[in-house]
Amino acid sequence: MPRFRRPTRIGIVLLVFVASALAQTTAEPPAVSLGKIVVTPSRYGVSHEPATAGAALTAADLEGLPQLGEDLYRTIARLPGLAADDFTAKFWLRGAPNAQVLARFDGVDLIEPFHLKDIDGALSIVDLQSINRLDLVTGGFTAEYGDRLAGVLAMETKAGANLPQRTSLGLSLTGVRAASQGGFADDRGHWLVSARRGYPDLALKVQGRDDELDPRYYDVSAKVEYAPSLNHTFSLHALHAGDTLTFHKTNDPDLNSSYDSDYAWGRWQGRFGENLSGEAVLAYTHLDWHRRGLGFYDQRFALDLRDDRDLELLTLRQDWSLRLADTALVRGGLDMQSASASYRYDLERDESVVAGGVQSTVHRRLHTALSPRRDPAGAYAALRLQPLSALVVEPSLRVDRRDAAGNADISPRFNAVLTLGRTTFRAAWGVYRQAQGLHELAVEDGDASFHRAEQAEHRVLGLEQRLPASLALRVEAYERRSSHLRPHWENLDNVYDLFPEVQSDRTRFDPSAGTARGVEVLLQQRIGQRFNWNASYALARAEENVAGRAVPRARDQRHTFYADASYAPSPAWRFSAAWQFHTGWPTTPFTYSLVTLTNGRRVTVRSAGPAYSARLPDYHRLDLRATRLWKLKRSEIRAYLDVFNAYDHVNSYGNIRDVTVQGTQLTVSPRPRELLPFLPSVGATWDF
Repeated sequence: MPRFRRPTRIGIVLLVFVASALAQTTAEPPAVSLGKIVVTPSRYGVSHEPATAGAALTAADLEGLPQLGEDLYRTIARLPGLAADDFTAKFWLRGAPNAQVLARFDGVDLIEPFHLKDIDGALSIVDLQSINRLDLVTGGFTAEYGDRLAGVLAMETKAGANLPQRTSLGLSLTGVRAASQGGFADDRGHWLVSARRGYPDLALKVQGRDDELDPRYYDVSAKVEYAPSLNHTFSLHALHAGDTLTFHKTNDPDLNSSYDSDYAWGRWQGRFGENLSGEAVLAYTHLDWHRRGLGFYDQRFALDLRDDRDLELLTLRQDWSLRLADTALVRGGLDMQSASASYRYDLERDESVVAGGVQSTVHRRLHTALSPRRDPAGAYAALRLQPLSALVVEPSLRVDRRDAAGNADISPRFNAVLTLGRTTFRAAWGVYRQAQGLHELAVEDGDASFHRAEQAEHRVLGLEQRLPASLALRVEAYERRSSHLRPHWENLDNVYDLFPEVQSDRTRFDPSAGTARGVEVLLQQRIGQRFNWNASYALARAEENVAGRAVPRARDQRHTFYADASYAPSPAWRFSAAWQFHTGWPTTPFTYSLVTLTNGRRVTVRSAGPAYSARLPDYHRLDLRATRLWKLKRSEIRAYLDVFNAYDHVNSYGNIRDVTVQGTQLTVSPRPRELLPFLPSVGATWDF
């Protein structure tokens, strides 16, 4: 793969000023106000309003395209720059793990917004059907967002006029959903409540596997909003999510886990006159995580694990926007937190060790009890200017005091947008920092102290072109250079082991720097409501420098192609298909050898090769969906049939190696750790 030419700061400035000179004779003034102009590149929107600027998906797309589990995170994983496998809802963003993506839901920041964390977050805790608008920013985001290195996912539920009186009931093979919404006080007030209960436990029971794994989850969200005047809205929100998992299998320890997430917050959004607007959010967050493991591996090696953690946050955030003139806008804000956490981690385990021709059982212990506290804060200021009718620039500055040492980190940023008729250029440069969260201490791997904040520098250049026949083209080049990276632990062989910290493939990475760069192309066409299609291609590289070696990130995808199409022959029917391909993820080679002990016995010893130095086979998959709508007198019923992995291609996330020994002969037979096979699903929703 060729190395990409780095978009330097000088290059960004030259692009802006050369293009602005052309704009003096060819551009028309923007049709929207300065405060609504999008200056951020790498932005993808999902909205009920197809004409919204930056929208790549609409509500009709979300309902009509194939999807698994009716999950929001899985639905948007088709956008350029994202990588995900079949098991988890957590997507990687341009080579960065999901922990580096800020998730903001109706103004509150969500911490670990996933169900079933023992299998790396199989589903998100956000109800897809309640979302009215979503913005995903994959790089170069502006200064109001802090404490994240890679991107922002901002979600807004239905509000105001989008909340007519309605009740909705949904049923599928994976879960049941109920929601209700309506208004009060002469339509000045509105409310929205939704509840979901997933039952993968029932699906496993049908397959006869409920004797091994029993996962369950549910979530409930509610909102009440009231507008005493046209310029001010107050709202109260609550979100609760809970899940449990039990696991029992011969020759493995038992697992019992439970996780609860609680959010309660109030929000004000308002405007004073024509020039001053603002938002304030006061939120309380409490998370509880409990994990208990007890039993034996191979009836010989004992494991006794108790892992209890909790996190408590009180957060205040304020944002303000002041229009100084038609061509100048000042934005600023601050956020403050009072945070505390507690850890109680106790591990006793036996481990087999071969050294000096002797095999022995070593008993290892790890006991940690910590109660860290922190009061982080951040503030930002931005000046949005329109020096020319077609050019808008926004220099900005963030100051954050978030890490354990209380250091004040300064993060300058610069964004620009230039509109020349049907062509829009966007550029961004900025410094971004992320402190280690109070809940992110790797006590299971022996860490007892927090590290300094990590840092990333974003450089982004983008082009958006409106073409004839309702075609839209987006091309973007990016580079993210990371430094001050903290150590992290990964399992090189099986990322989905229920007790990852005790496995022999557990490896510590101490990166000195990291780089992610790539080019993304998105082409889409919307021909009314009957036929739409999207196609995207990404060429990318994401790696870290570890001990002088460039090591690919776990979800590094060099080539990624995605295409979908949706056709509605009538208002009652819609058919859609989605196909995706990407080159194989990095994997680690392992070798096996026979070692003769001093007592004459032979044992098998496994050794890992260089981390992520090999590649898995290419991934590809076709998904299909058919949707049928029945409009009744006072209600409507929508039913769907989904087919996941329609041609049953065997995709893998690693290798299983079957080892057989006959005398002095050792044979290793690899086979794939398979992702999901052909999987049909049906469901229906009744709105009344």
